[in-house]
Amino acid sequence: MLIRKLAFVFLGLLGPMQAAFAKDCLLSHATYREPRSGAVVQFRPLANEPAALTAQVFSLTVPNTGTSLPADITWTNGRNSFPLGTIRHTCTDDDREAGLQDGSGLCRIWMGQVYALTGGGAEQLNSREATPAPKGLLLPDFGVAFTEGADFANANPDGSAWDAFTLTGCSDE
Repeated sequence: MLIRKLAFVFLGLLGPMQAAFAKDCLLSHATYREPRSGAVVQFRPLANEPAALTAQVFSLTVPNTGTSLPADITWTNGRNSFPLGTIRHTCTDDDREAGLQDGSGLCRIWMGQVYALTGGGAEQLNSREATPAPKGLLLPDFGVAFTEGADFANANPDGSAWDAFTLTGCSDE
C-alpha cells in the first residue's frame, strides 16, 4: 500500500518536474526522441558554423545503426523569415542524380520548416540562441522521408516514423 501511495506521489510530481526541466533547458542542449522509430535528435551549441543564418545545430541518430546524421536549422531571409531544418547524409549516386547534394558536400534526406510543440499546439520556433527547449518539435514530412531513406530502411525494414519528437533530456555541454 505504501509503495502504491509513493508511486502516485511520484507520478503527480513528474508533470511539474518535466515542465521545470523544459524551462531550464536551452534548445542548444536539448535531446528529443521520436517514439515510433526511436530516432534521437541531439542539439549542440553553435561553434563557428559556416552559415551566418544558422540558428541551431543538431545530429540525428538513426536507430539500430550507430549512424549520426548532421543537421541544422537556418532562418530564411526576408520579412517573413522562418526556421528551415535540414538533415543530411553521405550522398549516393542516386542522390546526386536527383539533385539532393548541397553546398556541404552531403545530400538532404529531409528539409522543412521546424515547429515548437507547446502545451497549446505548434508554434514557430524562436530564432534566439538562448531559446528554452520546447516540450516537442514537429518536423513536417520527416517520417516519410526518414523511413524511405537507406540509412533507416536497411536497418529497420519494418520500421516507421512520425513527424513529432518529444523532449527527453538536456546535456551539460
